[in-house]
Amino acid sequence: MAEEISTMNIEKIIKFLDGVGVLDIAQKQISKKLDSFKIMMSDRVEDENIKELVGKAIDKINLASPETLINAKKIFDASLKIPNLDLILSGLNLCATCAGFVIIYSKLDKMSNQINQVMSLIRKSNDVQADYEFKKVLSEHANMLDSRKTKKYYTEEQMRKLVDDEFNVLNMLIDVYTKDLSDDNETLVFSIYSLASMLSVTLRYFDAVYYFNNKEVLGGGDVWHSSHDNWLSVFDKINSDDFAKKIQDHGILDLSLSTVEVDEYYMNMYYQAKEYATVVKEYQTIIQAVDSPEKLAEYEKYIDQEAGEIIHTAFKETDGALDDEEISKAYKDTMKQLALD
Repeated sequence: MAEEISTMNIEKIIKFLDGVGVLDIAQKQISKKLDSFKIMMSDRVEDENIKELVGKAIDKINLASPETLINAKKIFDASLKIPNLDLILSGLNLCATCAGFVIIYSKLDKMSNQINQVMSLIRKSNDVQADYEFKKVLSEHANMLDSRKTKKYYTEEQMRKLVDDEFNVLNMLIDVYTKDLSDDNETLVFSIYSLASMLSVTLRYFDAVYYFNNKEVLGGGDVWHSSHDNWLSVFDKINSDDFAKKIQDHGILDLSLSTVEVDEYYMNMYYQAKEYATVVKEYQTIIQAVDSPEKLAEYEKYIDQEAGEIIHTAFKETDGALDDEEISKAYKDTMKQLALD
């Protein structure tokens, strides 16, 4: 099959491999790109008249979307009470590109001193010797993304270490949150979900490096790193009953949400957390299906192009949308940040 695949372009490969779910995954990835664009674009315009034009373009995107996902951001009245909700719900894509990560990084960097302080509490209480630093993990994630932009890719060992560091810091933050070791729940929630997004991205990139470096040696056996299941287990913690209760308490006590609004908030966060592990597993399917780094690069380019074309067509067909200076600037900035231009 490998020889047959090598003669095809990526669009044909996706259809050819539909039997293993590649087409469904590709459509879902395109839709996730569209969802992230819609969230970020909506936040960039303030004038109500302009919002109406943007809304019309977004309606066209929805109609052209290859599938309808459970929209993580249902717009409800209380959304303005929830700090950084849009960034949390678009983090999976933002943490995958240099331009996108700048947005997350700028907020997390300001929180880094508080986060390092609460991490020191968990280290002392659990007698943890390793001195993980939140700010170093942020910096290393940014550097890893830059290495991909300049095609000076991290080695397998560098990627494994970054996965380990993000995993360990995320575990510490979850422990701090569930054990009530800090009063700053707003900072913790944003940091936890952002780090989970970062880990999901890093793990996907690591899986590709590990698979292509070792697939011949591993043969038909387990082709993923022996720590992979352990790394994935951290996402289960974010969906645990204990964590759910904390999120609900946070909504009521810190954000002053009503019972209905808390349920909405929790479900948004629940589906987002489910996605962290799901996208890693789906990417493994893609890696094995295309079976070469070159075809994987083509596949990723295809996803971006398909999403970009849907968005561009929607705005082009919305009379007056791109003629407005504010909309045009917001559109170009958002496309660039999501690497869709």
